[in-house]
Amino acid sequence: MLFLGAIAVPLTLVSVVLSVKGFWLILPFAGLEMAVLFACMYLVAHAARRCEVVSIGDSVVTVEKGLDRGRCADKGGPQQRFDFARGWARVELSRETRRWYPRRLWIGASGRRVEIGDFLVDGEKAKLAAELHRLLSAS
Repeated sequence: MLFLGAIAVPLTLVSVVLSVKGFWLILPFAGLEMAVLFACMYLVAHAARRCEVVSIGDSVVTVEKGLDRGRCADKGGPQQRFDFARGWARVELSRETRRWYPRRLWIGASGRRVEIGDFLVDGEKAKLAAELHRLLSAS
């Protein structure tokens, strides 16, 4: 909100001064610019709330996807939950088919699988895959 205010105040002042001098068409475009900036900031803030939690128990691997970790589903918590038997759970990191396509990280068992970490870059996906392999192989 501070960022939006820091942009909106000077933009409004300049727009009003120029509209008083006869350049009235600046006002609607300044308003449109602020509306687009607000919409972009809202979308980024909403996307930043995405959360995926992988829990590895003694017998079950659980993947929870949703918004704002630790809250109930009606208030933005896990919206999807996937359970896999730990003994059968496998982690798969896809190979690069083309340089510009991101790799995909999957976890699953018994013919079912779910993609995790789709918001991570390739290096982070590789580190996560290695860590999941290590944790799943530990007894």
